[in-house]
Amino acid sequence: MKLALEFSQREATIAASLEGKVAVRSVSMGGRQEHDDLWPMIQEATEEIGGEPSFLNDVVVNAGPGGFTGVRTAIATAAMLGRLGSQVLALPAHLAVAEASLENGDPDTSIVLAVKNQRAWIGTVRWQDGLWTTLVSPQDEDLDAFFAKHNPARVVADENLPERFQSVCEIIPLRTSAHALLQRLAKDPSRTPLDELRPIYPRVPEAVRVWEERHAGP
Repeated sequence: MKLALEFSQREATIAASLEGKVAVRSVSMGGRQEHDDLWPMIQEATEEIGGEPSFLNDVVVNAGPGGFTGVRTAIATAAMLGRLGSQVLALPAHLAVAEASLENGDPDTSIVLAVKNQRAWIGTVRWQDGLWTTLVSPQDEDLDAFFAKHNPARVVADENLPERFQSVCEIIPLRTSAHALLQRLAKDPSRTPLDELRPIYPRVPEAVRVWEERHAGP
């Protein structure tokens, strides 16, 4: 039985699959409520398709960047299931978004995530051997510098991309999908060692930055 955890955006979802049957559930993210909602939703989804959580043997998770709480919760859940015996695929967000936002075989496309203060986490993907793969590794970039240097023809982005960039190339709405993650899991043979399972942040999280400033030496 397979499980997908897509918690990187406001609309967090899980999807479970078994022998061609799929069940999807929404999960509330924010505060402590996700801890109350998540496991009952996993229980419901697995039971709907004729199984139970103990049947899970393969898990895929969007590892970020994305919402801090959602990505952290998804990684922690995947790690727990991994310790219970499941194999885990931690998919970087630029590939997870490509799976949900693009059609198979589309041209090379840049994925723009975590836009803040004229910067963004940007990676470019290519359809190759039946999978979306990394053409240009994602990194935190200045938006003006990126568009001037690469002049991308196609970009996946959300409403946070400044308007001045939206008229210079084709803009594809950013989507995420637990079901798309399941499809990736079914055809991607790679898996992530548990000791390498961690959230991907586009920049130092604000809480960490504040803590470091408060505890910085004289």
